[in-house]
Amino acid sequence: MSWTPYNAENYVGFDYIEDFCRRLADTHPEWVDLEVVGESRQGRPVLLLTLSAESTDGAGCERGERPALWLDAGTHASEWTGISAVLFTISRWIQRLIDGDEELQTWFSNHEVVAMPCISPDGVQAMHDGSSYIRSSLRPPPDEAVRSGLDPCDIDGDGAVRMMRWKHRAGSFVKDEKWEPFMRPRTLDDDPDDAYFLCTEGEFINWDGVRWTRAPSEFGTDLNRNFPGQWEPFSSFGRHGGPFPLSEPETRSVVDAFADHPHVGCALTMHTYTGCILTQPYRKDTPLAKGDIELMEQLATDVVDGTEYRVFRVCPDFMYDKDKAIVGVWADTISTVFGVPGYTIELWDPIGHADIEVESPLEFLMHPPPDKLCKMLQKFAEDPENVAPWRSFDHPQLGSIEIGGIEYLRTIRNPPPQLLSEECRKAMVFSDRARRALPEVHADVEVKALGDDTHRVRLILNNEGFLPTSGLKRGADINSSPPVSAALQLSENLRSEEPLEQLAEHLDGWGNVRTGPARNAVYAGLSARGQRQVIDWTVRGSGTLSISWQAGRGGCSTETVEL
Repeated sequence: MSWTPYNAENYVGFDYIEDFCRRLADTHPEWVDLEVVGESRQGRPVLLLTLSAESTDGAGCERGERPALWLDAGTHASEWTGISAVLFTISRWIQRLIDGDEELQTWFSNHEVVAMPCISPDGVQAMHDGSSYIRSSLRPPPDEAVRSGLDPCDIDGDGAVRMMRWKHRAGSFVKDEKWEPFMRPRTLDDDPDDAYFLCTEGEFINWDGVRWTRAPSEFGTDLNRNFPGQWEPFSSFGRHGGPFPLSEPETRSVVDAFADHPHVGCALTMHTYTGCILTQPYRKDTPLAKGDIELMEQLATDVVDGTEYRVFRVCPDFMYDKDKAIVGVWADTISTVFGVPGYTIELWDPIGHADIEVESPLEFLMHPPPDKLCKMLQKFAEDPENVAPWRSFDHPQLGSIEIGGIEYLRTIRNPPPQLLSEECRKAMVFSDRARRALPEVHADVEVKALGDDTHRVRLILNNEGFLPTSGLKRGADINSSPPVSAALQLSENLRSEEPLEQLAEHLDGWGNVRTGPARNAVYAGLSARGQRQVIDWTVRGSGTLSISWQAGRGGCSTETVEL
């Protein structure tokens, strides 16, 4: 079995993803381990890749225990760019490893990347096979639910779900005077005879033959509202967060896999769109300390530095409703439940692609100025495959209508395929920078003779990474991070006056100082906890001792000393 790197030349379905992962793990076991950590509702595997060197010399952490960056994608079935970004990034790293990149080989001998390329395999494959819009998984609606109204689908068989329009004096749209393909919102000054109804291409189900309404989504479960981070019943745009947190096999698999990797120090979850990175807080009454919020914001700013991407705090800058918290989100769960910096990466900026400057991408999407929206559509219309002219069609229920407009999934929700690889390169920049921010602890052992065959053995732990060994302060506060600890093993002729196993405080990273005493060089100072910790033993006798240490999410190793 051979493996071929993914070059992001086009979008892929889950069948490709599974084949990619299995071939990669079989071909390069020296760098890759593959686990099936669960099953989707329809029985597809939820796959988890660990990228790291296969073994060590016995002194350091083994694969599965090293400081790790978490990557995932495919929470939402239509956000194919995230999946492509994860596969592309993995491909580039593996190619560099097998080509002999010494810096990267060293890094992956002491760290790892844990990647879940597709959280919602059923939905992703269904859309790849031609289904209309699916939010996440294929959880069916409740048995007692009766769906009625417009159900989006490709009724004209051109392979895309576009828009359809028909004239009616009660319609809310009119043709744009400057660019005929664009339908602008109707005003009081428009002639009612020029009005149209405008909606997604589709057919009416359980229709009474009269009312023109939209149907609730057939598969309305939003997996990114089904996680335990401040979960509560949720409903929006025909979508919901499931009957209870982790009710879905996919979200349960994600959380269980994350919990089984307590050494993860930072996480990126890939989505689309708007070209930004979303950070904490997710609500006004967040359980995160101010220092954690500022640390995460600083890291996000560093991660996107030099790109056109922007950093937004979800609350208050990226909320659909300023008075309603966004609940049940995976990135929020990563930070508040597990105490790890967790970011939502919203790949692809169709607004910026059209050279439109906006202060708030979310506000633009919710209340787009018609002239700017028209400009964005005109940009995509430069490729005739993206925006189809309006053409007559005999609708089986409505009669004579017109179908046309933008192919939404490969323009706005995701970039056109010819722009995909460039977007994936940006995602790799973010991932590369985030992996370099992990806590990174190194140890020194000092031995001082005290006389009478007695020595003081001192273990000094130094964190040289941006992030603290607890991930966030919350990781230490709720004990979700492994502790900082050391265990002494003595040969037969040695004994210690202190307990063989000892605990120490977590170690700050230099990022903690940067968001505190290092903000202003005039008032520079040191952090309260510091980046170094010390554990001492008083040892009597002569012989060999070893110290096995674990520095939270910052690594582990064993040091040997001869007395």
